[in-house]
Amino acid sequence: MKFRSDIQILRGISVLLVVLFHLGFDLFKSGLLGVDVFFVISGFLMAVLYSPSDNTKFFRRRAIRLLPSYYVAIAATVIFSFLLTTRSETTQVVEQAVWASFFASNIGFWLENSYFNQSAFKPLLHLWSLGVEIQFYLLVPFISFFIRKSKWLLPFFLLSSLALCFWAVSVSPKTAFFITPFRIWQFLIGYGIAMYFTNGGNVRSKKFSWLGGIGVLLLFLTPLAPLEGESFSAINGHPGLIALIISCSVALTLIFGLPEVFETSFFGKILEVLGKYSYAIYLTHFPIIVIYNSAPFEGTYYGVDSWVDLIFLTFFIGLFSYLLYNFAERKKLPNVLTEHWKKATLMSALAIFFLVLVLNFLQEKSLSTQERLIFSASGDRAEFRCGRVFRLLNPSAMSCELTGLPESEIAGSIMLAGNSHANSIKESFRKAALLNGYHLWFFVSNSTMNVDGPSPQKIVNEAVKKGVSIIYIHQSAMAFDKEMLRALLRLSKDNGIDVVYVEPVPVWRRDIPKAMYYQAKNQNAELVKTIDQYYEENEQIFLALEQLSESFSFSRIKTSALLCKENCMYKLDNGKPLYFDNHHLTETGSSTLYPLIRKKVTSFGLDADNE
Repeated sequence: MKFRSDIQILRGISVLLVVLFHLGFDLFKSGLLGVDVFFVISGFLMAVLYSPSDNTKFFRRRAIRLLPSYYVAIAATVIFSFLLTTRSETTQVVEQAVWASFFASNIGFWLENSYFNQSAFKPLLHLWSLGVEIQFYLLVPFISFFIRKSKWLLPFFLLSSLALCFWAVSVSPKTAFFITPFRIWQFLIGYGIAMYFTNGGNVRSKKFSWLGGIGVLLLFLTPLAPLEGESFSAINGHPGLIALIISCSVALTLIFGLPEVFETSFFGKILEVLGKYSYAIYLTHFPIIVIYNSAPFEGTYYGVDSWVDLIFLTFFIGLFSYLLYNFAERKKLPNVLTEHWKKATLMSALAIFFLVLVLNFLQEKSLSTQERLIFSASGDRAEFRCGRVFRLLNPSAMSCELTGLPESEIAGSIMLAGNSHANSIKESFRKAALLNGYHLWFFVSNSTMNVDGPSPQKIVNEAVKKGVSIIYIHQSAMAFDKEMLRALLRLSKDNGIDVVYVEPVPVWRRDIPKAMYYQAKNQNAELVKTIDQYYEENEQIFLALEQLSESFSFSRIKTSALLCKENCMYKLDNGKPLYFDNHHLTETGSSTLYPLIRKKVTSFGLDADNE
């Protein structure tokens, strides 16, 4: 294939969209669609570059082209993270670097949370797309084999992947976003274009290059796309209809090229240069932005707070992109590495793993006992809801069973309903249920008992369906809704189901581990909440509970009985935090409530109170 400046321009546009999105410009909230552009281009190039007669040559060229810069970027991110951030951040970078070393970043992040959640520190988040891309490369020989057997298999694979993707968006948006089979359709659009609409990757005729210009124009309109990354709708969710439109826009340019007047214009040349450096820019920009903006326990922060920050970030991105491009991406490797590229790849991955182990060991040794306890809070939390894959494997299920006890050993069934606060204490309920031989059913939705979650009718219907005798309710104070609780109490009473309300846990003005960290540094981070303040803050909730108790019989678990004496606790006597933020209990905090939960579960909800 001859050099195509239009492809470089497409790369330039895509990396520009992504960088402006990560710099936090409101106008470019849909800039992540730039990654979709990369996927289509990659599929196109794979159809051109792959030769069934020499798989080894194909993979060697891909490895030599991509991996030196890839591993350098990972190593640099790990080193700068350990130099410039705290233990709270580096423990997360360790896991990300290991996943990335073996081209599985997308799987690692899928096991955690959505792309759009910024509560965790994720300077290597952008490598999810490289994971998807490299996994596609591994599939190219198989795709090529089947397509050679029948050209109709390409549209079949493409449409199947597209249909699965749109379905997955409606069930688990993060699965559709991160997992390769749900993204293959984008690569196959490019692959099919190269095979059936070009001459070995070259434009057949420039007569209709204006159509390619329309494709680029649509890309420039990307910021106007009404994209909602965590939506369960294929219309405005991602990857959904908008991603399909963007992919088809790229296809137009790949088929027809661009008008020469645009390619030779000053703007076109700028985009071509950006395209030339696009891989280096993509690898470097995100770690630079995230590490530059990092603060202890603050997670991932996009954007800039001032023009000074923007200038600094632009300078650093430009500098490190230039260095990575010229001294890694374009650097001619020694023959021994190119000839033994498989061993070199494995050794590079192991080198990253070794680097992480050494830096992790040195940092751990440098911490005081108090700091170790503080930083342990980030990992001291319950697994999300029903596990990582339950929703995908059981898309229609409203609840999951947490004890795993066989039916022959079951003495009854109980249910825990609530939002993320219920998730924080579910382990104590699971232990109590196991102790008594009960099934414990827990709702899949993180919005349960929120006004935007399952209705009281659906909650009670699910309880009846599962043979539940008692529903335990726990939620954040902000999510409390008196009328929703009233409806649930009424429906539960009508169906002979008891209800126990687990009162809200104390909420703090500051993130607990963060405040404790600054306390350890002798900085002002006062943490005091009296029992009177707790009741005052939740006065409306307790008043509503008293009013509801006049009409309905239900009991309560007083979390303050164990979490508050004269003052409320935020840590154990040994200094271990009871919260991993300002309002969610750690597993340690949950275990603090276990005696009350065990008593109530053992009595199967028949106690009138927990005094």
